[in-house]
Amino acid sequence: MFHYSKAILRVGGRILATYFFQIKKWAKHIEKYPRELRFSKMRNLCRHITNALSIDLQVFGLENVPHDETFYLVCNHMSAFDPLAFISILDKPIAFVGKKELLKAPFVPKALEVLESETIDRDDLRQSLEVMLRIEDSLKRREKNWMIFPEGTRIRDQLLPVASFHHGTFRPAVKSKTIILPAAIYGTFRVFSKKPQFKKYPVFVSFLKPMTPEEYQGLSTSDIAQIMQETIQREITYHLRPLDHKLMSESKDKKYRYTQVL
Repeated sequence: MFHYSKAILRVGGRILATYFFQIKKWAKHIEKYPRELRFSKMRNLCRHITNALSIDLQVFGLENVPHDETFYLVCNHMSAFDPLAFISILDKPIAFVGKKELLKAPFVPKALEVLESETIDRDDLRQSLEVMLRIEDSLKRREKNWMIFPEGTRIRDQLLPVASFHHGTFRPAVKSKTIILPAAIYGTFRVFSKKPQFKKYPVFVSFLKPMTPEEYQGLSTSDIAQIMQETIQREITYHLRPLDHKLMSESKDKKYRYTQVL
């Protein structure tokens, strides 16, 4: 628990100040504040949280992130920390598609409003379709980038493979002819562990080669989902997981067991 007590002492005041003096104000009159300003403040806050939690964020493939074009970012999902990692890394504003249960968490609803994100009720097909149509319309207007976790749930066991990607999550990108940017994340399953064991926790994010509309033309959303799932799984299996094992094994704090599930 000392790990989290120290983090709260380091960044708790900043979180409260940002929430009550900026996020709540922005959410109430979002049209008055530029998207870039709102995102940059959220990014700074997420970076402070990352540092407070002793996370060593290692990023690969930033050159694959489109700079002048709108993109649809898809990634495997391991922890509630995953979105914070991407906010910390990206320089361009991005909105998220999350589950409606997030609205019950403290601070999260207003933060999602500030990021102009959407939540899906997985038990309500009509509501889910309406959300995906709004995202499709946003992508057609090229107004902002979007991120979604196609697995639909978090896979906390680091040794389990990436779960099947829901093909419907790719419909907004295909219908709007938007670049699909795959990313792989690994290591975030440790961030909120009840028994922290190390002084530093590596988290790896790898941006992979984007798929352009020309490349997926003629493919079904099921085909695209399969390609993306396999691409991300390969990156985790042959790059991120071995690198994580190497770094954690070299830690001087405590012997690392590769098969341990946290």
